Amino acid sequence: MKYHHGNLKEELILSACIICEADGHSQMSLRSIAKQAKVSQTAPYRHFETKDCLLAEVSSRGYIELQNILSRAASNKKLSAKDRFLEMALAYIKFGLDKRNTYDLMHNQTPDKNEFPELLKNATGAFDVLVRSVVELNPGLTEKEIGRKCIKHWAMMHGLVGLFRNSNLGKTPSEGAGRAMASVRDNLKAFLDESLNS
Repeated sequence: MKYHHGNLKEELILSACIICEADGHSQMSLRSIAKQAKVSQTAPYRHFETKDCLLAEVSSRGYIELQNILSRAASNKKLSAKDRFLEMALAYIKFGLDKRNTYDLMHNQTPDKNEFPELLKNATGAFDVLVRSVVELNPGLTEKEIGRKCIKHWAMMHGLVGLFRNSNLGKTPSEGAGRAMASVRDNLKAFLDESLNS
């Protein structure tokens, strides 16, 4: 254990992010965070009333990271609006595959986003990148039409993350769903492009 004289709250959040990604959010506890940060077991309680408060911070950091990744992909002005959208979709899927446990926490019902305004703001910020991209691709749509298109694209990207993470799909590419998933995985950008036009 160490005497801590820096920004303890920030260090605890970073430790929680490490544990979440390594072991999953269900394995996190305020005690495990204290151990990772090498501080006393009571130290986290001075900054986080409950485990949900800490989970909200980790989830919020995930949304900030996702928003930054999506914004970078969507801001490459060397590409057409359509190609920027496709790059953004690829970036979303890569994030979901690379940051599996953080991604799962972000889409979990606990903590409730409505109880944590900063988490809700950051989750909305990530979604807003998608909204701006859809508006750029489809000028003249009504707000309702934009919302429906955004949900359609988000559902597709989220579904692809889940399918790609299913370890059984794609192992037998000569059979049904395995063959279809292998084809999509091998030609993901072309698949997204085709889906965008449908």
